[in-house]
Amino acid sequence: MKWSTKQLEECESTFIEARKLPAWSIVSSKRQTGGRGRFNRLWYADEGGLWANYNLPINPSQNTPWSMMPLVAGVALINTFKEYNLQDVRLRWPNDLLVKRNKLAGVLVERPSVDKVSIGIGVNVYNNLGNLYGKTTDSPTRLQDLLPNSCPSLGELRDRIANQIARTFTNFCDHGPAEVLEQLKSAWGCSLPVVAITDTQRICGFFNGIEPDGSPILRKADGTSVMVPAISINRLKELI
Repeated sequence: MKWSTKQLEECESTFIEARKLPAWSIVSSKRQTGGRGRFNRLWYADEGGLWANYNLPINPSQNTPWSMMPLVAGVALINTFKEYNLQDVRLRWPNDLLVKRNKLAGVLVERPSVDKVSIGIGVNVYNNLGNLYGKTTDSPTRLQDLLPNSCPSLGELRDRIANQIARTFTNFCDHGPAEVLEQLKSAWGCSLPVVAITDTQRICGFFNGIEPDGSPILRKADGTSVMVPAISINRLKELI
């Protein structure tokens, strides 16, 4: 399927613009004045970063765990960065791309209609990270500093991500979660101690993978494992 692309100078949020567009559409903007992350947290989107939404078609009658879409997008992002030989990039459940301990990119997914899903992706590329320090919980990093001799243009990166999203999404629809779960095994990096924070409790353990619906599995100190329903988690925080 061929993507159609809409490029904006500035908008409040690419999510708002994406709702107006059909499946297999991309909308990107040089700047966002009201970008957001999970739980409506503020997302800083200054010029120089890649701020884009990718619309995909979904079949509501298909027995597919659409809650996996942030992880599908995360796999696509990691595969894109591998094309540039970027080292030490990993996925922190469910939607952050880190290089070692520093945040490079984020994913946010919403379903604006029963037959469409919109994947929002933000990547620090050339933007001024000085505007982010002290405003985010993670230390930021950007592609220009990680790939000083081979950093792509925003347009090239946008289109490469689009190709990987289409490929990963098609495999996911055709073969189910198993296709993505296999790739996710290497996406997490090493198994780190984490705490899953819900409205009522804090569950500690070592991150040990996910269930087919996207819910994380934690290995506790006594060797037992516990599945924490993804829908109940406000944040999964690494402890080291």
